[in-house]
Amino acid sequence: MSSTEMPGYAAEQAGRPGAARYLLLHGFTGDHRDWRPWPAAGAPALAVDLPGHGRSPDPVGDYGDEIARLLSALPPSIDHLIGYSLGGRLALSLLAAAPHRFAAATIVSAHPGLEKPAERAARAAADRRWIRLLRNQGIAAFVDVWEGQPLFASQRALPLSARRRQRAGRLSQRAEGLARNLECFGLAQMPSTWSALAAYPGRLEWVVGERDDKFVSLALALRRRRPRTVLHRLPGVGHNILLEAPERLIEIVSAH
Repeated sequence: MSSTEMPGYAAEQAGRPGAARYLLLHGFTGDHRDWRPWPAAGAPALAVDLPGHGRSPDPVGDYGDEIARLLSALPPSIDHLIGYSLGGRLALSLLAAAPHRFAAATIVSAHPGLEKPAERAARAAADRRWIRLLRNQGIAAFVDVWEGQPLFASQRALPLSARRRQRAGRLSQRAEGLARNLECFGLAQMPSTWSALAAYPGRLEWVVGERDDKFVSLALALRRRRPRTVLHRLPGVGHNILLEAPERLIEIVSAH
């Protein structure tokens, strides 16, 4: 990867030189390096550090402000969004904001948004606990607890080198940057995209790991509302497909 210009964000060019068609959006606690599996000979792509992560500054507005800022910063050549988890939610919000701007999207292990006020309130309370942990105890204590979540249990089968690399990337983040990101981009702050997705005119592919029960259920619910969605369920894989099965994810993207 090589550095490239994207106003207000740190970004790296991936794949072949040329105008980027793909926007690559990482998950919470990650950065552009999570997209190292993107092949050097692959289609030109732009891997961005999301606000509060890596070398990008912290978010400055609310959720809607930041989505509008990201949309305005994108090169006009971008027409395919690829996002994992947090990055997938931001991709969905970009689709909702500008459905005719993007011809396709590949969404990986992401939530389309909460619809019930009680769920939103519960998630906001959970995010406040993460934010307090970040600000009161720092990045190392936060990473220890974050990595212990059942959501990531399937990663125990990965090589130790892969898990150490992911942990090092998390520990390289700034506690305040992650806290500000959660305050702005937490699931409780995200407007629901369910209705917007049902009407989205482009190609939508959804990728989940077979062992990620919650996100398999969300994917099936999305396909019921939007039957033309192409759903990929990867056997033997959990939530972080970008870490656990990057080759299979690249194959799905490369097929189109």
